[in-house]
Amino acid sequence: MYGVVGGGLAGLSAAARLREVGHEVRVFEARDAVGGRARTVDTAGDPVERFPHYVPPTADALPSLADDLGLGDRIGRRRGRTARYRDGIVHRLDAPWERLAYPGTGIVDAVRFARLARAVRTLDDASDDGGDGSVSRTNLDATTAEGFVVDRASRTAYEGYVEPDLRAAFGDRAGDVSAAWLAEWLRSRAERDRHGAAVDYVDGSAGRLVDAIIEFIGEGAVRTGSRVTRVDPTADRGGTDPVGDDVDSDAPVSVTVETPSGRRTVDCAGVVVAGGPSTLRDVTGVDPGVEAIPGTCALVTTAEPIVDSWRVTVEPEPLPGDGDAPFGTLFAHTNLVPSERYGGEHLTYLVGRGGGPADGDDGSVRDRWLSALEDLFPSFSRVDVRSIHVARDPAAAVAAPPGERVPADLAAAGIPGVTYAGPGSHVDPFGGSPEARVAAGVAAAETVIDSGTSTDAGRVMDAETATNSGTVADSGTTVDPASERDGSGFEWG
Repeated sequence: MYGVVGGGLAGLSAAARLREVGHEVRVFEARDAVGGRARTVDTAGDPVERFPHYVPPTADALPSLADDLGLGDRIGRRRGRTARYRDGIVHRLDAPWERLAYPGTGIVDAVRFARLARAVRTLDDASDDGGDGSVSRTNLDATTAEGFVVDRASRTAYEGYVEPDLRAAFGDRAGDVSAAWLAEWLRSRAERDRHGAAVDYVDGSAGRLVDAIIEFIGEGAVRTGSRVTRVDPTADRGGTDPVGDDVDSDAPVSVTVETPSGRRTVDCAGVVVAGGPSTLRDVTGVDPGVEAIPGTCALVTTAEPIVDSWRVTVEPEPLPGDGDAPFGTLFAHTNLVPSERYGGEHLTYLVGRGGGPADGDDGSVRDRWLSALEDLFPSFSRVDVRSIHVARDPAAAVAAPPGERVPADLAAAGIPGVTYAGPGSHVDPFGGSPEARVAAGVAAAETVIDSGTSTDAGRVMDAETATNSGTVADSGTTVDPASERDGSGFEWG
């Protein structure tokens, strides 16, 4: 049996891949439900994700998983207008003439950046630049995004084209982010024309994908309210299983799980850790070398649309008495998916700038963010808001510095049989993208299968030789995960 720590999209994707090739699997989720960022909230029509879940047209991993689960026809391609907010004006940026008219840039910088963008989009695998200005994967990840664009285009090109989106995603950490982010950013905008950007969306929300995965792996494979506190390939597994399962003392990896009924030790053939960098550090003791950036998102329901574009990046600018806008991006969901799907109501995501406010309960977040909306858009009034749902993700993004990645296979760190599928990995270096999270989960599952963990006796384990067992290590310890909330009203994997 293989274990998966974390029931978000990465963890569920890993579980689905393990189950697909015939292995028994258990997903351990600390909260009361799986899904992570893909968990949904009810509307007057279809449910909708608590964080936006849009997929670029170049995506492969999520559509492939959807096909395998019989949901391929549920992913529909749509086109949404994109814009940037600056100095009180929403500037459209889809058509070439709209980008040229954007304040602070001009023809020369536009040409320089367009040339650079083409080079990044056609990356090769060469290890050196070669002196001809070509871009390799190696030199792309050898510097920051800021340094890369400034050196190869201009400071104005960076500030006008790249920095607003970079700051919207990473906030004050924008200057630390590797230039490898540019490739991901440009791919997500690969199919944009004067009518807007192409984007895929799961009809009826990504919650359909979560439900399909649970059905595929079996509801019995999911253990909610089960907080993993330790993953250890050398732990003492002596004792008696309280539920009568056989204890496999030769299993190469043990998982210590705290549940409302006590602490248990579960033996696994391999483990995928699908939480954030702090989860990896807490359960294995391995320092991943990268830090997660928390994220805050508010889903606002109104009678009329707030903006007329689908995605609006908000440039940092002072607001009356309250600093910069606390959110970096608006996604007007019902400018992409018809409002009729939601009972005629209009839904807008406000996504925090590199995490949004670090402190404050939901009430203070709602008040500050709605005030910011009123300051930015004079036609908007909070009296028109029908509902607002605040959600938080402790690992919404990772400002991965140049060359810093968490390896998928942790054998080199002294933990054979354990792989990492969280943000900051080679497959999902920056976090935030549902496509990358699915890809990271699948890759970590395949890695843990291929690694073939050996026991001290040298025997190779597989899913058929390990059983789901538990040992009472401390019958006096009882943890109620439901009492450990993040203050948002939502619980995350």
